[in-house]
Amino acid sequence: MKKPKRKGSRLTRRSTDEEIIRWTQSHDVFDRLEKGVSEVVEDHSDLDEVLREAIFQDNTAQLNMRLPPAMKAVLSKLARQRTTDATTLARIWLAERLEQELKAG
Repeated sequence: MKKPKRKGSRLTRRSTDEEIIRWTQSHDVFDRLEKGVSEVVEDHSDLDEVLREAIFQDNTAQLNMRLPPAMKAVLSKLARQRTTDATTLARIWLAERLEQELKAG
């Protein structure tokens, strides 16, 4: 027996940022595409330009992320071998990867 489809909550043009964030976190990407909340964007030229500029900016923004303990341990060990700290090494690798993405795109 088929389960009846559950009617999802809808967003309106007057939805607050908090409502939109809550909705996008609780709905699958395909649901978001189907309802017209999200869209597939083929042209990333605006993002590429932002990334090019971002590589040369000062480190004033902060990114907090959780890592598996083993990954952090390996990152810390590699950073010590290079006489730097784990945060600096991660920032270097992120910048290098962003440059690779820009060149490939």
